[in-house]
Amino acid sequence: MSKEEAYQVLGLQPGASLDEIREAYRRLMKKLHPDQGGTAHLAARVNQAREVLLSRHR
Repeated sequence: MSKEEAYQVLGLQPGASLDEIREAYRRLMKKLHPDQGGTAHLAARVNQAREVLLSRHR
């Protein structure tokens, strides 16, 4: 997944802060987690997007 795609998945603008990335991840996972009626595929995409964007902050 590219950084651009990861921003789209999380609904963020390029250059979002660490806190914005984390907040968007939490918000989406509350809706898309399989235990909340989402699918494993959607949860995996959100996880992947978070990892791609957080990797640039390490």
